Amino acid sequence: MNDLNTILKNVVHGRLSRRDAMQALAASGTGAVAAAALVDGAIGGALAEEPKSGGTLRVASTDSHAGDTMDPAKIIQNIDIIRSGIIYETLVDYMPGVGLTPGLATSWEGNADATQWRLDLRQGVEFHNGKTMTAADVAYSFNRHLDPEVASPANAYLGDVASFAADGDGTLVVTMKQSNADVPYLLSEFHFTVQPEGEQDYTVGAVGTGPWKLEEFDPGIVGTFVRHPNYWKEGRPYIDEIETFGITDGGSRVNALLTGEADMIVQVDPSLIASVEGSASGRVLSQPGGAHPTYPMLANTAPYTDNNVRLALKHAVDRERMLQLGFNGYGVVGRDHPIPQHDPFFAADVEALPQDPDKVKYYLKQAGMENASFELVASDANFGGANASIAMAELMNEAGANVTVKKVPSDGYWSAVWMQAPWCGSSWYGRPTADLMFSIAYFTGGAWNESMWSNERFDSLVLEARQTTDTALRSELYRECQIIMRDEGSSVIPVFTNWIDGYSSRVRNFQGHPYGFLGWMKWGDVWLADA
Repeated sequence: MNDLNTILKNVVHGRLSRRDAMQALAASGTGAVAAAALVDGAIGGALAEEPKSGGTLRVASTDSHAGDTMDPAKIIQNIDIIRSGIIYETLVDYMPGVGLTPGLATSWEGNADATQWRLDLRQGVEFHNGKTMTAADVAYSFNRHLDPEVASPANAYLGDVASFAADGDGTLVVTMKQSNADVPYLLSEFHFTVQPEGEQDYTVGAVGTGPWKLEEFDPGIVGTFVRHPNYWKEGRPYIDEIETFGITDGGSRVNALLTGEADMIVQVDPSLIASVEGSASGRVLSQPGGAHPTYPMLANTAPYTDNNVRLALKHAVDRERMLQLGFNGYGVVGRDHPIPQHDPFFAADVEALPQDPDKVKYYLKQAGMENASFELVASDANFGGANASIAMAELMNEAGANVTVKKVPSDGYWSAVWMQAPWCGSSWYGRPTADLMFSIAYFTGGAWNESMWSNERFDSLVLEARQTTDTALRSELYRECQIIMRDEGSSVIPVFTNWIDGYSSRVRNFQGHPYGFLGWMKWGDVWLADA
C-alpha cells in the first residue's frame, strides 16, 4: 500500500492505525514530519466533522425480483435482508468488540438450567403506525416462526422452544423443551424482529420499530423508506430517506457507485477493488466475519451420494490459491465446515484437507468414476461471483478432477438453481452461534439444508451440544461436528471471505459488522456529508 490517498482513506475510515499509516508513508518516501502532519491532518479533519441530518441514501443489492418480500418469516435474499434491517429491529444486538448488547430488550436472564429465559422490554417504543410495542407484539412475531403453516426458515432454530409468551406488557418469557444456553444469541438473528400483533400485508404495509418506515414497495423494482419521526433513539437516524434496488451484475453495480447512482453497494468483486479504491468518490469496506461461499453437492442425487466422489472433489481444491485467485486474498482458508475462526467453538486443530492429486485419483477410482466429469452451476449472485467458481474449477482440474462451470443469470438463481442443481455455488453470511449455523444448513431436515445431507451422528452431537451449559463439553462436541463435516459432509467450503462492500465518499461513519454485508444495516449513526 503506497498510494498516498489510499493510505489516508484507510486511516480515516479506521482500517489502518496511525502507526501503520506512518510506516506506510515512510516506505513510500515521505519524511517523518510530513507523514505525521498528513496523518494527523486527515484524522483531525474527520473528527472535526459534525453529523448532518437529511439527504437520501441509495443502496444497490446483488438481487431483486418479483418475489421480493418484507415478511420476516419469508426473507431469504440480500435485498429482503437489507429492507428488513431498515424497518425492523431485534430484541438483542451484537456489536463488534463488545458482544451482545440491548436492542428492544434492555436485559435478559435464564434460569439455572437454561430452560426458561426472561427478557425485559424497552418501554415507550413506538411502531411506525403509532402503536406502542408490548410483549404481546413480540410473542406474536416470534410465534409466527414456530407455526409450521407459516413455513419460516427460522423454524429450524426453534426445535427446543416450547413457547414465546408475554408476562404483562413488559416481559417476554421463552420456555424451552430442554436446556439451551444460546437463546440470547438466537434472538439476535435477523429473522427475529418485532411487528405489531395481528395480520399485516407485508407487500404494502410492513410495520416495525426501526429508524425508517416504509413509504413505497414495488417488488423487483424499488423499496423506499423515510425517517421514523418517533424513533426511540433520540436524535437518530440522521438520514431522511433510503432507496433500495437491485443491480445483479457486479460490474454494473460498481459503475453505479462510481457514477453516483448508488451510495452503497453489496459485494464488490475482488477484481474491482482497485478501481473503487483508486477513484475519487468510491470507498471499500472490508470486514472479516462469518461469510463463506459454499459449493453444495446434493447428497441424495448421484454421483454425490457417494462420499468417495465428495472427498475426491474436496482434495482437488488448493484453498490458498483459491483465496488469492477468487477473492484477492481477502479472507482465510476454509475447512469444509461453516464455523469461522472468530467463533469460540472453532476447532483450530481440525485442519483443512490438502490439495492432493493422488487422493483425487484414488477416491474417483473407489467410486468407479475415474473418467467422469462434473458440472458446477454458478452465477454472479454467489460470493466472488462466477469468477470465483471458475477459479476453483481450474484448480480442481489441475489436480485431476474434470470440472466445468455452467454460468447462469443471477435473476431467479435462488429459486431456480439453489437446492435444485446437483452441484452449485452458494453463499452464507454465517450465524451468531455454531448451533444456529449447523441447525439451519446441515441438520437433517433443516430449512436450508442446501446439500440434503443427513448424518445421524452429526445430528446427535448438535442436539447434545445445544442442551449442555458446560462450555468445555460443548467445545468437544462441536469439534467432532467439524471433523464429520470435513470428512463426510456434502459441501465444499474452501474459504471464508471478508464482507467487501462499496460506498460513496459522501457517506460518513459507516462501520463494518461481522454478521453481514453493509454493516448489517446498523445505519442509525450514518450521515451524508452533503445533506
